[in-house]
Amino acid sequence: MWRKIIDWYDDLEREHLAVLERPELAAQVAPGYRRKMADAITKMSPIERRQMREFALRYRGARLWITVAVLAGCFTLAGIAMGLITGKGNWHIPILACNLLGFGLLFGGLGVWFNASQAFQNRRKFILGLLCGGIGAGVGIALADGRPLVEQAPKLMEIMPTASIIALVLATPLLLLGSYRRRQHAALMAQLQRDAERERLARELSESQLRMLRAQIEPHFLFNTLGAVQQLAADGAPRAAALTADLIAFLRASFSDMRCEQVSLKSEFATIESYLRVMQARMGTRLVFALSLPGELARVEIPSMLVLTLVENAIKHGIEPSLRGGEIRVTAEAHEDMVRICVHDSGVGMSDTPGDGAGLDNVRRRLQLAYGGAGGLALRDADPGLVAELTVPASIKEAA
Repeated sequence: MWRKIIDWYDDLEREHLAVLERPELAAQVAPGYRRKMADAITKMSPIERRQMREFALRYRGARLWITVAVLAGCFTLAGIAMGLITGKGNWHIPILACNLLGFGLLFGGLGVWFNASQAFQNRRKFILGLLCGGIGAGVGIALADGRPLVEQAPKLMEIMPTASIIALVLATPLLLLGSYRRRQHAALMAQLQRDAERERLARELSESQLRMLRAQIEPHFLFNTLGAVQQLAADGAPRAAALTADLIAFLRASFSDMRCEQVSLKSEFATIESYLRVMQARMGTRLVFALSLPGELARVEIPSMLVLTLVENAIKHGIEPSLRGGEIRVTAEAHEDMVRICVHDSGVGMSDTPGDGAGLDNVRRRLQLAYGGAGGLALRDADPGLVAELTVPASIKEAA
């Protein structure tokens, strides 16, 4: 018998946890009291469902039954104490009354705590429940004498007002708890809405700043490269065609990436290679570069043009200010469930790097928006030059 009760409750608990996580599953629950309970869950707000699920996960299995047994023991001791105080000798009545009252208040409190938005919307039901509680308390007090209920009808009518007052006193904590939880719920909802709006505005600001950054970089880069093509063509150099091909490849890739929030590392490295080939045509032997992308990381997705911004930063602040130029190495490697991308330039280094760091700030903001605290950017001095290290989660796009 006890095993059947435990199995029944475990099945009901799994069903409720599933509906709490995915409310749409309520339609698949069998009709009857279980469907009504599942439908009640769907009426809860997302915050209430999340909090209730966390509570249910914490108090499940053996932990729940141990907690119920401890509470029943406490209520039983309170009933024994009440029996000693009254001196009636009917131990079972005060013990039963204390357990019913204790668990009734406990379940009522849990219902109000996790369903504050619906708790007191129907005032008629609440008043009816209060009256029933008063009647039940009066009947319980009358039965304490051990005589038939019919013989105690006059006494019952006398004590009914007192019992109703007792029920109202017991209901007052539930009313106060419900009022507190409704205010807390409203404040939390307002805070979540403010956070969502703040995140949306931050994302729009970051995207606008990214577009501004691209608008500042690309015309300057484009005009300088076209100037280099013009000079090569005027000198009759055969490298003009190769430079034009690299420029076209870079522009095609960058314009395509600009329309995407996320791109694969393979696409990002291809854009970087085209960019560095164009820059190498401009700078000649002052620029050497090398790219290293393991095949297993080719489909890892990152925010578009994120690494390219670091490469552009390395050219502008590391290689170009150096009299002898330098080398840029872009590498990616897996580290547990993260990907580490390093942009190492052998230029002038961090201490001598000019500029206001707008590109790096933009990278950090985009990392924060895309990954929260899971992504990061670190700069460190190298011998020679500077290393910019990106750390992002290894998110792989599923093949179409």
